[in-house]
Amino acid sequence: MPEAQKHTARSILEAFYDAERIYMSAPPDKRDFSGIAATLSPEYRLLQTPALPYGGEYIGPEGLERWAKQMADHFSVVDVQEPEIFEREGSNRIVVLGNVHFKARATGEEIDYPFCQVVTVDLEKGVLTEQQPFYWDVAEINRMLGHTPKN
Repeated sequence: MPEAQKHTARSILEAFYDAERIYMSAPPDKRDFSGIAATLSPEYRLLQTPALPYGGEYIGPEGLERWAKQMADHFSVVDVQEPEIFEREGSNRIVVLGNVHFKARATGEEIDYPFCQVVTVDLEKGVLTEQQPFYWDVAEINRMLGHTPKN
């Protein structure tokens, strides 16, 4: 009898979201990236729109840690709320629709808006391999952070 699969794309993503909430809410001197790192493949890749102050391509857990430090310096809350996860059984890719809640660390200003993300996972190892988020209102995030994108 074949061994039952231990992971689903959903369970892997939920473990990442749980670890991300803990990391983002911690003060800078208390942040521990090990919880997030445990959810990532060594070849992990994050693609962020270049229009944001933390835009670019981030490779491996080290790359995501660089991104996470930037995000946590900007925001005390980064929370994907009420995610609807679209998943086909046995697939290593899912699409997440939901709302993202941000709270600016410097001003305390909060925003909520629609959010979409394409996520790829390694079902055997139980880790994320790629994320590509799509933001509803990049201009509003930039305004909130006082960032002017380069043209």
